[in-house]
Amino acid sequence: QHARNKEDFANLDEWTKSEHRGYLPGSYVRIQIKNVPAEFVTNFDLRYPLILGGLRTRETNMGYLQVRFKKHRWHKKILKTNDPLIFSVGWRRFQSMPVFAVEDQNERLRMIKYTPEHSHCIATFYGPFTPQSAGVLGFLDITSNQKARFRIAATGVVTQMDSSFKIEKKLKLTGVPYLIKKHTVFCKGMFSSALEVAKFEGSSIRTVSG
Repeated sequence: QHARNKEDFANLDEWTKSEHRGYLPGSYVRIQIKNVPAEFVTNFDLRYPLILGGLRTRETNMGYLQVRFKKHRWHKKILKTNDPLIFSVGWRRFQSMPVFAVEDQNERLRMIKYTPEHSHCIATFYGPFTPQSAGVLGFLDITSNQKARFRIAATGVVTQMDSSFKIEKKLKLTGVPYLIKKHTVFCKGMFSSALEVAKFEGSSIRTVSG
């Protein structure tokens, strides 16, 4: 019988086969959903598809995302570090406060106050872990009393995820030179404690004149 069925249905397409013999085991998945609101059942319409989504175990974790980020060219204003932004990543929408940075030559992340006008930067913000290379959209929260403007503030792509990232801030220190010997200078009044001195050991110092 199985051989006869196979021979009879050989020239038919899949839709016609399923019309006559039904769907074969292994060609469908049966899912049981619990705690469904009563309105869902009473208003259920077969003509509208029901989309089911799932998460991998890692994607339920929260942490810091690092994104290659760029301000949208149609957005009038530049974006500022630690200003709230609504992110659209995959099917998720959440609000977070990004910290913008640029990568120096020694692969160190240096914090910047604002997004560059026509180039990419690196944005780091807290949110649910997302697979690498996922697209990111940044929206400004526009309330009804504000004048309508282009809502997409920035676009980007996820580069990496971690529990923490090290971002360094540029610091200007002023001191008074009191002893100069050719290419060596001794400064005073630059640090206020031994701990500060230890933190800056090995740092490069550059004057305004270069």
